Amino acid sequence: MCRLLHVRSLCLAFFFSLLFGSAFCQPDFSANISSWKTLFPKEDIIVYSYKETVSFSLNDVPKPGEGNVKAKVVNELTLVPVKDFIKYDDGLFYNDQVSIDNVKAVSPKGKEVTIQKLCGSYKDEDIFHSDSKYCSVKFPLEEKGKAFTYRYEDNYRDVKYLTSFYFHLHMPVVERVIEFNIPSWLETDLREFNFKNSNIERTSVKDGDITRITFTVKNLPSFHQEPSSPNHALSYPHLICVNKAYTQNGQRKVLFESVKDLYGWYSTVCADIGNNPAELKDRVAGLIAGKKTDMEKIESIFYWVQDNIRYIAFEDGIMGFKPDAAQNVLKNKYGDCKGKANLLKEMLKIAGYDARLTWIGTSDLPYDYSLPSLAVDNHMICTVILNGKKYFLDGTEPFIALNDYAQRIQGKQVLIEDGKNYILDRIPDFPAERNKVKKITKISLDNDVIKGTTSAEFNGESKSVLQYVYTSMRSEDKTTALSDFVKRGNNNIVVSNVQPPDFKERQKPITVNYEFKANNQVKKVANEIYVVMDWDKEFSGLEFDADRKNDYEFNYKYNFNIQTELAVPDGYKVDYVPASFKKNTPNYSFEGSYTNKGKSVLYNKTIIVNKPILLKSEFDSWNAFIKEINNFYNDQVVLVKQQ
Repeated sequence: MCRLLHVRSLCLAFFFSLLFGSAFCQPDFSANISSWKTLFPKEDIIVYSYKETVSFSLNDVPKPGEGNVKAKVVNELTLVPVKDFIKYDDGLFYNDQVSIDNVKAVSPKGKEVTIQKLCGSYKDEDIFHSDSKYCSVKFPLEEKGKAFTYRYEDNYRDVKYLTSFYFHLHMPVVERVIEFNIPSWLETDLREFNFKNSNIERTSVKDGDITRITFTVKNLPSFHQEPSSPNHALSYPHLICVNKAYTQNGQRKVLFESVKDLYGWYSTVCADIGNNPAELKDRVAGLIAGKKTDMEKIESIFYWVQDNIRYIAFEDGIMGFKPDAAQNVLKNKYGDCKGKANLLKEMLKIAGYDARLTWIGTSDLPYDYSLPSLAVDNHMICTVILNGKKYFLDGTEPFIALNDYAQRIQGKQVLIEDGKNYILDRIPDFPAERNKVKKITKISLDNDVIKGTTSAEFNGESKSVLQYVYTSMRSEDKTTALSDFVKRGNNNIVVSNVQPPDFKERQKPITVNYEFKANNQVKKVANEIYVVMDWDKEFSGLEFDADRKNDYEFNYKYNFNIQTELAVPDGYKVDYVPASFKKNTPNYSFEGSYTNKGKSVLYNKTIIVNKPILLKSEFDSWNAFIKEINNFYNDQVVLVKQQ
């Protein structure tokens, strides 16, 4: 992602109220530990209660960087250790728009606890520069079953940066509460996401000038990070706080009431980028020289930016939303998604094309622009409108062809600049066919070794992965990288005579031709030879156990089309081929067959996964699907010696 809006951290250090004098003693929860351990096994700390209280205030005289409406979020939690001498260790994120204040902890005996707190800039290997700050917070929880309280405040200088509220923590919570105290002068819309089957209760109470809206959920398990998990926004229940308008001194003033207002703010931010087209003209002239058609010229500029401007992530205050000037990106030879999009726009305009900045939320986000919030998008691209057709150019996506789109933006709504207006459109969504891997293999037996040749064609995402692997290697390692790629980590396969493909033509598939030997795939018993004709066995090990907490996200949609032909050795005939197997579901399918052609055996296999996310509720049916595939995979061709 290009921009990670660190407005509401899911990062899971959450804190409880400190409203107690030194004589106050917390209750003993020792009697509850047994039942909690049944609900939450393997947990060292239980959060008995966690409450976020959100309040708003008018800011009559805003300072630079402040808004007319500010927000405060008071975080309060009660921590109960289920072992003696547990160290509470967590972190708080903040930035130039959000401060962390009044961090305190109280022991079971009502005494303030000394906190080890170390704050500074947050470092992320994927982010070149960021204004994100991080406070490491540590203190001891000394006695099992005895409650500690903890509290801190998030203070927002501008309410537009108050966006998402998640319910889950990195620890289990017996009672989780999020409370909004909304004054009559503020119009707020609380949008609910992934609430189905969450058992979250919503109540609303009028208390004088305040409307108190409360969300409560009981016995909430901890949030788990697992490999290949979708972004938490796609599956975990959360709220997006949309502050639409406020009334001050009798005047109603709009904040983010609709996408029009969101676009208006984006436009204001991008109005004074400071582009200097004169510094780009020579480069553009060189790129389009000799190009005869519009498509050739656009491709030349697009591909040059892909190949020559390194992507970095840059998040620093308003620069998390404002592109860097095009001439700076060109000079530096690096830029974030906004900088690369802006460079593309300016270069294409110089070349005579209608190019525009475009905002988009990647597949990590479940929102569209019916949600007028800074949480709705996390990426910027460039749109070219040519002869009434829109071409979406993502300068951060290496090797992608013009008019082709990566899985992470397919089907997503885009917000395209249009002067004082805007255009809403949507990126095309391609089926798995786009990513087809087509392999044609011919094999023969040399005693107990299989020898063969393969021609493998890669398209879409599979092609991009291959290109990335190849180009990321030093020249002397490129052949080895190709060999490792095609043998898919199988140590029984020895690849040779790899023919490096032509990577320059982005619009065509990439074809890799190679020779190989396959060991341990042939077994001779008396007059019979047992032959394994499929050693890749895609997805054979992808089964899910009951302990997995999250959905599973594939890298992209898959389409494998495999054809392997075995030459029957002289003196042998085909005695047995496995029965055909076919299984179709709406989201994935498998079809495999062996055909006895007398002097050869032809194996065909097609696997399609046309849905990028497998829900946890679908694991049982997927596991059954894989078991059936494995039954087919584990069968073998049998050749018998002719008498």
